[in-house]
Amino acid sequence: MKTGKKDTLSEFCRALKRHKRFLLACHVAPEGDAIGSLLAVDSLLRRLGKKTLIVNEDAFPERLPCLSAKGWHLHSEVQKPGNFDAALLTDCPTLERIGRVRELLGPGTVIFNVDHHISNNFFGHHNYVKPKASATGEVVFDLFKQCKLPLTREDAKNIYVAIATDTGSFKYGTTTAEAHKIAAVLMAKDIDIEKINDQIYSSYSLNKMQLYSRLLGRVQTTALGRIAWVGMHLEDLKQSGATHEDTEGFIDFLRSLREVSVVFFMSEMRPGEVKVSFRAKGAYDVNRIATEFGGGGHRKASGCSVRATLAETQERIFDVIRRHYPSLWL
Repeated sequence: MKTGKKDTLSEFCRALKRHKRFLLACHVAPEGDAIGSLLAVDSLLRRLGKKTLIVNEDAFPERLPCLSAKGWHLHSEVQKPGNFDAALLTDCPTLERIGRVRELLGPGTVIFNVDHHISNNFFGHHNYVKPKASATGEVVFDLFKQCKLPLTREDAKNIYVAIATDTGSFKYGTTTAEAHKIAAVLMAKDIDIEKINDQIYSSYSLNKMQLYSRLLGRVQTTALGRIAWVGMHLEDLKQSGATHEDTEGFIDFLRSLREVSVVFFMSEMRPGEVKVSFRAKGAYDVNRIATEFGGGGHRKASGCSVRATLAETQERIFDVIRRHYPSLWL
């Protein structure tokens, strides 16, 4: 498959209009930006007269009740590849990030890549990627403008959730002036941002709080507190009654520590497989760390998966951080 073409916005939208049947997907373990962007693109394509089917490897996350799970299909529910002539993927820096959904792509499937990650490798036949955008939701907003489609209230909500979640409610350093301008346009569609933000950030189960209590009691730091980390065992989920989904957002507690520059959270997914989330402050770039493990993302927020035990993963991460940022260990 020939890939690597960087489309202009007009080229990308013209190419979209040439196809009729779209498979839509985002990355495994999807979060607000991936899902909000995907739902908005689904609406856009349907209003252009296209047929669409949303398929993903993972279930729709319960932590985002502000978004609609209607039309969300699991890969395991799709018995055979559909008669798609195109696939559009949101918030994926690499094709591998859609997981087993790749099995539904045929040799003739034209791939559209909509993203904002600096680590995106332009894997699509058509790529509209804006690394300076604070969220893929910003990129999707461009598509609506180019296609001259007015936003519905539901579109506005989906894009708002995409941008709000990936900017940490507009507080991360990656938040652009454009993100604020777009948010103003979305709010003018009379979306209930108080309700949306309550559902995103103020809806913790008792099990989730008990899990956080266990993890906060095990936070470790280097001598001067410049690096902080914690690992979660499968046993922690069993003892608290929580799920892997409940761990989303925990790393923000680590990042809020006053002295830290780099933090990471290791989550045992199954024996011998660990998911790692990284966050950084200041000039530090955790994308450099994550890419060494086959992951990626942004300078200030990245992730990866490691086939190792928690202890082994921790030591491998230490080795990489020491190599890139030796001053953090002083």
